[in-house]
Order: sequence, then structure tokens, then C-alpha cells
Amino acid sequence: MKKIILFIVIILVFVIAISYSAYFKDFLAVLDEKKVYKIENIKTTEINTLNEFEFFENGIISYNNQKMVYTDLNNKILWENETTEFSNKVFIADNYIFRQTNHNITVMDKNNQQFVIAEIDGNIINVSRENGKTGIIVKGNGQTLFIINENNEVVVDNKEFKDIITGLSISDKSEAYSLTTLTFVNGAPVNTLYFNLMDDVELWSASIENEILIKTKVINNNVIAIGTENIYFYNNNGKLMWKNSVYNKIIDYDISHENQKINILLEKDNSAELISYNFEGKVIEIQEAPSAVTDLKIFENKILVYNNSEIYLLHSNKADKIFEDDENISDISIEGNTIYILFKNKIIKGQIK
Repeated sequence: MKKIILFIVIILVFVIAISYSAYFKDFLAVLDEKKVYKIENIKTTEINTLNEFEFFENGIISYNNQKMVYTDLNNKILWENETTEFSNKVFIADNYIFRQTNHNITVMDKNNQQFVIAEIDGNIINVSRENGKTGIIVKGNGQTLFIINENNEVVVDNKEFKDIITGLSISDKSEAYSLTTLTFVNGAPVNTLYFNLMDDVELWSASIENEILIKTKVINNNVIAIGTENIYFYNNNGKLMWKNSVYNKIIDYDISHENQKINILLEKDNSAELISYNFEGKVIEIQEAPSAVTDLKIFENKILVYNNSEIYLLHSNKADKIFEDDENISDISIEGNTIYILFKNKIIKGQIK
């Protein structure tokens, strides 16, 4: 009898806990809806920048075709690097800098350590770094792909594709990558989506027509592809698991591995709209956004949309303007509740509350 009573009590506690959990979530949602977020304790620091500049590791990298300067967020110079040889192109990927000259490609890290990639010949048109590996797309007689591993060894060497390479994503689970190419047949766009092993084995490919793929992402060896007309989700065998239509023009996007979300910022009449999908293709959230925004950034649970002069924080279908300035905003970074806003000649720090 005591066991039966104990069992009934446990069931009742479980049911009550679930009920209160749902009410508690609703209660938190109501509280969040009533909140008005803003930036407090604002501090402005004047900075010195060269032609190009952006956030890099825990500081700012600034560069032109001969010189690089790495400073912390208080404008203290951590190192400078200057050469007499002009750089044709400079790419920043993750915590590495890729500088191409007429003679070689030099890679630099945050500590100003350098090495030369001698195997690559041609003009770099794009560099991306993901899951500890670096993908480099080079234009010579055609377009070729190189991938460098964590030990700076070339693991995909001069892999040539006949069509224009438009995207690359390196797997987080295996020695594989996804790549997209684009060509036109009778004026209509035709994309090819590949999923290849690093050792030059093609696992599968798919053709997508009458739109242009703008982003691919490999997560758990599944491939997510965002196009101008549709979103696609392929499993690790190349089977199309789902496809959702995109009804309005895409402004920006974010694919979150941690939160298992695909976030798409879209134009909508006289405003904008953020739609979030889970990896099963279901819409899990829709939020209104101001019409003038051009960019989307998501930091853990903070959703920011912004343009050259304004920053909004989206929450509970509200858009709180948390910042405005007369000068052009170059970039945004957040650590916890601390926000850093980068401009040409200044950086603004504050607390989001």
C-alpha cells in the first residue's frame, strides 16, 4: 500500500512540476515582453585605423596593402607588421590573416606568427575558416579549391571545378566538406551542391535550378542550403529531408549550431521579419523587425538587427532601439551583456540592460 501511495505522489509531483514549468515559461515570456532594453554605462574610446579594419580575436586588426596594426579594445598596440612588398589581397578568417603578394601567400595568427603557403599558385578570390580548417578558393585558368588542416598541411590540393565556386562549408563531424557551384543554362541559374571527402571522393551531389544558393552549412554531416527561393536540408546520404519556400527577399541570415536554428531576416511590406526554423523545417518563431535594417547578428540569446546608424534588440515580438549614432557603424561584438560597437575612428562599449 505504501508503495502505491508513494507512486501516486511521485506522479502528482511530476504533473504539477510540468504544469508549473509551462506557467513559469509563460510568466517569463510576459516579463520579457514588458522589458525595454537599452545600453548603459557607455564609454567611447578613440582609435586609429588604416584603410580597412575589423574585430579580430579580442581586439581590432587594421590594415592597408603594406601595413597591419593589431590593437586591443583600448587602442593599445599589441603588434605592427609592415612590408615593402605590396599585398594584392588581404583576407581575415577566424583568428588568421591571409595576405597575398605577387610571390606567395603568407598566413599570420593573432601573435604575429607567420608561415608561407608555397603550394598555392593563382589569385585568391575567397578564404573561409571553419572547424579548425581553412578553405581557399583560387582563380587561375579555372577555379580550384585548397583546404588546409590544423597542422597547416594541404589536404585538398588544387581540386578543380568547371563552374564558378559560390560557397564552401567544412564538416564538423568528419573529414568532408560541402561546396556549391553556379552556371547558367539558357539564361537560367543552375547550382550544383557537392558533399565530398577530403581525399577527393564525391559522396553525393544535387542539382538546384532557377534560383541562386547564397549559403551552405554542414552540421552533423547534414547540409543546410539557403537559396533565394527555398531552404533545403539534406541528410548525410544526400537525401532531401525537407524544403521550405522563401516568400520574400532575404536581407540576412544566421545558422546556429548551438541553438539548432536557421534564422532568416526577410523583407515584409513596409517592415522586416525574422523567421526561425528548427532543423526539422518547422517554423518555431516569427518576430517583427524595423524596415530599415540591413544586418542580423545573434549572440547566444540576444538577437540584434541593425543598419549603418541604428541597432535594435528583438525580443517577444518587440524591437527595442538600443543605439543610434550619426557615424557609420562598421561592426558589432558582444561578450555576455557587454556590447562593443566599432566605427572608423572610435569604439563604443556599453552594458545591455
